[in-house]
Amino acid sequence: MKLVEFQKLLSLITTKFNKKMKLRFPVKLAIGSVFALFFIVLVGFILFPKMIKSKVKSMVNLGPGMEIRGMFLKVPFPLSFKIYVFNVTNPMEIQNGAMPEVKEVGPFCFQEWKEKVDVTDEEESDIITYLSKDTFTRTSGPGCVSGQVVVTIPHPMILGLVNAVSRAKPGALSLINKAIKSIYENPTSIFLTAKVDDILFDGVVIKCGVTDFAGKAICTQLRGSGSLKIIDESNLGFSLIGPKNATEQKRIKALRGTKNSHDVGRIVEYDGSPVMSAWPTEECNQIMGTDGTVFPPLMTKEEGLVSFAPDLCRSLKAFWVKKTKYDGIPVNEYTASLGDMSKNEEEKCYCYTPDTCLKKGLMDLYKCAGVPIYVSMPHFYDSDESYVKGVKGLTPNKKEHEISILFEQMTGGPVSAKKRLQFSMPLEPNQKVDLFKNFTTTVIPMFWVEEGVDLNNTFTKPLKMLYTMKKIVNISKWLILVGSVVGCIASAYLFFKNNDKVTITQVKDVQKVPGSGISTVNGHTNKAMSENEVDKF
Repeated sequence: MKLVEFQKLLSLITTKFNKKMKLRFPVKLAIGSVFALFFIVLVGFILFPKMIKSKVKSMVNLGPGMEIRGMFLKVPFPLSFKIYVFNVTNPMEIQNGAMPEVKEVGPFCFQEWKEKVDVTDEEESDIITYLSKDTFTRTSGPGCVSGQVVVTIPHPMILGLVNAVSRAKPGALSLINKAIKSIYENPTSIFLTAKVDDILFDGVVIKCGVTDFAGKAICTQLRGSGSLKIIDESNLGFSLIGPKNATEQKRIKALRGTKNSHDVGRIVEYDGSPVMSAWPTEECNQIMGTDGTVFPPLMTKEEGLVSFAPDLCRSLKAFWVKKTKYDGIPVNEYTASLGDMSKNEEEKCYCYTPDTCLKKGLMDLYKCAGVPIYVSMPHFYDSDESYVKGVKGLTPNKKEHEISILFEQMTGGPVSAKKRLQFSMPLEPNQKVDLFKNFTTTVIPMFWVEEGVDLNNTFTKPLKMLYTMKKIVNISKWLILVGSVVGCIASAYLFFKNNDKVTITQVKDVQKVPGSGISTVNGHTNKAMSENEVDKF
């Protein structure tokens, strides 16, 4: 074999080897990219989300030993509880038919401690039974007003008594007229002037040491109502919130959610009954939702937040508003309203009668509380304009007066909430009661409350860690996904490019050197091997 032919043979072998190596790298790249793609889809998009959901569901239930149960039974921090009172500035003018003028005074600040007592579990039915107890303690802070401030408001006992009897037993109004004069010593107006502390908690004295028939009859009824504090044989004490302070409420049964996480905290029975009895229809008497301190995890925004409010004898649904953030945590913002019972057929069952529905934004609690008390948003926010125009001094606005909830969807807990409600009473002329003869018909606001909570870093830190981990995983999985796709595309490109291209090394002219030839057998000359023969190597 000549030297030139031998070098061509070496060149051909080298070319084939390089070609195979070039084809082997794209194949390895493709295999690696496909494996990475499969792995990240399986783990990052399927297994990890399922693992997180499964872990959250196993942790968010009210079973014994669970951390959330401890917080559910006793909230480890106080809620902010603020009260604003509407001070009436023209009481005597109102007596003569003028429009009420009010000035908001407050806030009067309190801490509200929530706990549940007398707790029992029913393992088979996955139910927890308890009594709620709220305790209020006065606190001070920036902007808070002293409870020693004196204000003037419609006397809840006089106005409430006349309004209730007007509906239930109008024939007894003449007796009520005499009793008011006797018990309140011939008052010149229906208004009460007293310290805020006395009105809210400590109690306003009602003198029941009277001897006339009308006065004694009413005082006997008041003593037996259970809503007034008995000071002594002759005196009773009335306050707006005092009877609820540190008092056990009616028994509630709720699902623990150990069997179905979607049932966490859902109330199934109140005061021994699975439904309410205050309203005329089955729909309005339904008990739905939780008590508002806990909700099921992993809820969708379309589901809304439904909570049962015993004081209103109904369930309220909060509707999704927008996505936002709280302390760096992604949350959903919700708000709620009392609807429009005058137009919404589904809410007409909350009306006093089908023909006496209040306009938008107000609800009559007479069938729930036994007294004509109207509940609304503060300053009649989001209510019919006629209510705002019926009283001077009201300034409704969204920021200060709406119900607002910031809800963390994954664990099912509010991280910030402002529950705001106003309590008012109807003011109507009544010719059978002397003090009511000249009134102009309107709804007069008494006070409004704000129950609020804003979780601090102690309680948001675990959530932030969870979302940080989730964010890292999300970023990583998308980077790996993009890298895997790019790797697959690159490997395909290199494979087809190298498969169609063969590089032959150029052989330079070589001079034959005597004596350098390759010996042959029997003088025959070996032929150069073909490309197929080289492949056999």
